[in-house]
Amino acid sequence: MRSLLLVLIALPLASFALVINRNGEAENPPNNNGTTSNQYWIQHKYEGDTFFDEWDFFSGPDPTHGNVAYQTRENSGDLAYVDGDGGAVLRVDNKGGIPAGGQRRSVRISSKATYNSGLFIAEFSKLAYGPSVWPAIWAVGPSWPEGGEVDIIEYINTDRSNQYTLHTGSQAICRLDPGANFSGNHLGTECRSGAGNNAGCAVKDFDGSAGAPFNAGGGGVFIMLWDKTQITFWRFARAEIPQDIRDGYPNPDSWGTPIARLTDQSCDIQNAFRDMQLVINITICGDWAGSAYNNGGFPGTCADAVADSSNYDNALIKINSICVYQKS
Repeated sequence: MRSLLLVLIALPLASFALVINRNGEAENPPNNNGTTSNQYWIQHKYEGDTFFDEWDFFSGPDPTHGNVAYQTRENSGDLAYVDGDGGAVLRVDNKGGIPAGGQRRSVRISSKATYNSGLFIAEFSKLAYGPSVWPAIWAVGPSWPEGGEVDIIEYINTDRSNQYTLHTGSQAICRLDPGANFSGNHLGTECRSGAGNNAGCAVKDFDGSAGAPFNAGGGGVFIMLWDKTQITFWRFARAEIPQDIRDGYPNPDSWGTPIARLTDQSCDIQNAFRDMQLVINITICGDWAGSAYNNGGFPGTCADAVADSSNYDNALIKINSICVYQKS
């Protein structure tokens, strides 16, 4: 994530067993024994008590200049945990005693595995929101932006709509084609990013896809399909999750028009996006939420917001599962 840089107790996605190595590669690709769909087999499933075992905790200064102190796993006990429902929770410290312009404790984690393709299905009960809050779930390659970045979930403050953004390196010619078959509202078409130009190409989802209304609707799933021909996004509210996803046999051909899509007609996807890790974090203020804070009609400044612990009562993400499938 750069400057602009997926509910009620939910029905879990189906469980699977698969041996994988440390590079995220399947050592026992499945056959038709119940662990495959018509098209996809499951490579990774992050969920439950072992969720955090396959993630690294980042504890350096926030690259987006937010008012957060990211915690190591050892120091993150009340900020990164699995709750009694089996949901993995990441949150911002909502206790008092932080001065205006100070730093609140938070977490940023990245997957140990790296990916060069996949069908990513992430099921959430809750997404973070509040004045100054900036949550993100994204994928990023090496040597930003040369390895690419895909923001799967990203918005700020009390926004009600999610934004999908793609960033590519200086040598990649990638443009979002507004004429492609997707339903979201495109915000920018040039994906190339770098110093002084970090907007990327973006698509805005519909009202209710983020923040308080997303949570009130019971959460839902965000999906990214990434292969050499496309990076495509769908989102389904809790009541609309397709049965094939619930059953663990995903069939993208049946999901209808996506929210956003980048195709190989306007981008060399295979070279622009590579060796990507998944990242989940919540920052506050910083390059985007801080600069846009006064546009939200909030009192004072973003620095003032940091001191009010009640702004962070809803600054949490609750993940039911993240499943990564590969093509059969």
